[in-house]
Amino acid sequence: MQEKKPEYLYHGSQYLFDRLIPQPASGACERESLTAIYAGESIKLVIPFALPIRWYPDSPKGQRDFVSGEGDTEIICGTLNPDGVGYVYRVKSDTFVKIDDWQWVSETEVVPEEVIEIKVRDYWHTVRFSKEAKRMQQEVWGSAAAR
Repeated sequence: MQEKKPEYLYHGSQYLFDRLIPQPASGACERESLTAIYAGESIKLVIPFALPIRWYPDSPKGQRDFVSGEGDTEIICGTLNPDGVGYVYRVKSDTFVKIDDWQWVSETEVVPEEVIEIKVRDYWHTVRFSKEAKRMQQEVWGSAAAR
C-alpha cells in the first residue's frame, strides 16, 4: 500500500528567504547531493538544518560539519550562536518526491506558505558538541556556550 503524501512539508534553513530555490547539496551519497530543495514531514526533523551553525573559522577557509537524527544535532566542526535564530519553512508538497525514509525533494522553486522563526535557545537541549567543536564553541562564544 502506498502511503499518502502529506499536504505540507517543512524545510529548515539558517537563512531567511521569500522563496526557496533548488541548490546543490553536498551530502554523503548521491540522493543527498541533488540540486533540489530538501524537506521533511515534521518540524522536528528539519530543526537541525535551521540552526545557524557557522564555519570555523568563519571565513571561506572554515569548516562546518554536523550530524542529525530525530531532531537532535551533534556539531562535529563549527560553532553555534546561543542567541541565534533560524527558519523553518512550511511548503506545499505538490512538487516534492520522497527519496528515502524521511527526505523529500523538489527540483522546482517553491514559495513558502509560512515561515517560522526559531530561537537556538529553545533547541539548545537538542545540541551536542564533539570534543573539537566544544573547543571551538568555547573560543568563539565563551565557556558557558558549549556542553
